[in-house]
Amino acid sequence: MRALATAVVLAAVVAVADSPLTSIDFATAYKDVPGVQSARDGNVEAAYVYLASTADNGSKLAVANALGWQGDFATGFFEFLAAERHVLVNQLDARDLNASQRFIAGFLVATADYLELKPLKPKGQGVWRMKGVELLQLAAKELPNDFTVQYALSLVQAQALLHAGDKRWCEVFRTPDTVLRRFPVAQRNLRPGAVESAQGYLNSYEEYCPTSGVAKRKQVAELNQIYSLAKVGRQIVAGTQGGVVVWDPEQPKPVAFREGFICRGVEWKGAAWLGCEGDVVRWDGASFTSFLGTKKKGAGVYYEPMHGPDGSLWVRRGKQTWAWNEAASRFVTVTPPWKTDAYDARFAKGQWFWVEFLRGVHASTRTFALQSAEYPGSDPRAFTEDETGALWVQDFESGLFRFDGDRFVKVPGLDAKASGVAVDVERKRTWMLHYTDGLTLVREGGKTERIALKELENMRDLLLDTNGDVWVGGWTQLVRLRPDGPTWAKQRFFVK
Repeated sequence: MRALATAVVLAAVVAVADSPLTSIDFATAYKDVPGVQSARDGNVEAAYVYLASTADNGSKLAVANALGWQGDFATGFFEFLAAERHVLVNQLDARDLNASQRFIAGFLVATADYLELKPLKPKGQGVWRMKGVELLQLAAKELPNDFTVQYALSLVQAQALLHAGDKRWCEVFRTPDTVLRRFPVAQRNLRPGAVESAQGYLNSYEEYCPTSGVAKRKQVAELNQIYSLAKVGRQIVAGTQGGVVVWDPEQPKPVAFREGFICRGVEWKGAAWLGCEGDVVRWDGASFTSFLGTKKKGAGVYYEPMHGPDGSLWVRRGKQTWAWNEAASRFVTVTPPWKTDAYDARFAKGQWFWVEFLRGVHASTRTFALQSAEYPGSDPRAFTEDETGALWVQDFESGLFRFDGDRFVKVPGLDAKASGVAVDVERKRTWMLHYTDGLTLVREGGKTERIALKELENMRDLLLDTNGDVWVGGWTQLVRLRPDGPTWAKQRFFVK
């Protein structure tokens, strides 16, 4: 089943203005410093005067930070220093600057080209052909006990690591953190508010350090963020943000789990098949098997298992589609019937149905336009085939619709944010899942009952057990609902 929320993590794409040199605010902690106000007012010349002065390095870093990253202020600073020393601007050398000025010059050069971190003039001479990190290293060598200089150098080094890819992102946190550990608070010449501001940003990269407490807490949280549920024997298999988790209803801890990223799937022939970012995973009740492994990554591109024609199993990923070949025990490439990107797809009622996101619902022989008599909804997301064989559409804006063989009919019970439906034929009741509120139980005759599950936050799937119990997968845990007199008992399952 497709996830209903489009804002997922996610997370791992660095925006242009998201980096140590562009996202950290030192200036606010120094707003009383005249140079900071000059920089913020656009009085660059006055800011240069301050940066070249004998002021403390913490204040200078705040002024350089206040100038911002959307411009080249290093060239102007070099021109100011050259004029002050009465030397030709293109002949200004690092030896013409004192250690504090090299420190500020290095920070400004790095900020001027924070994506490439190149010299201002690679073919120039003197300071013009030096990288920001090189100027900072000279200053750091001369001022080994100056926390501000050492910390600024670590930020430029972290900036370089950031653009080396996510495998180095742990070092984006560890490089400045090493400097923090080296200097006790009493030995830091940078105001605490400035350090706190910087670490508020840098600490977000700690989760990429596998052995850190932050990473472990993040992994646990993601294993409880459920996208889909399937049943294998007595086991409940949850596809989650962090992988696949297998629960036995009689055990408090998972019986198995496998790491992955955004996994969801279906039950097929006694096994759970889950598509993740990197592969398709089969859980047969005892072990995991991987298929279609890939290292390719793309925003929103994951393997998605689905039921195909004649009881077959299909998988799609982006524009590629495969079908399971039982004779060969592998997936083989097939051509799908949809020409546009399918947000969700399912073979039912002898034909293919698929959702074109925010455009319509398609069948093999026709299209159901949004907000039409054939499809009154406006935001279809996913299909469900219930225990009677009826086909449903979960609509995020309009609720639930059931296909009557000719059109999709609105079913009372939910008005919006539908994320699941199950029909209990034996007990003559229908369960409807709301993305944020919980369950609506519709009994025979139309009598309804609401079961709030707000503690689950976002709920993307429900599963009806053969004994009438209902399982709901949320963003914080898995819940099992069982009759308890006139109410419902909740049994909770979550990774600790």
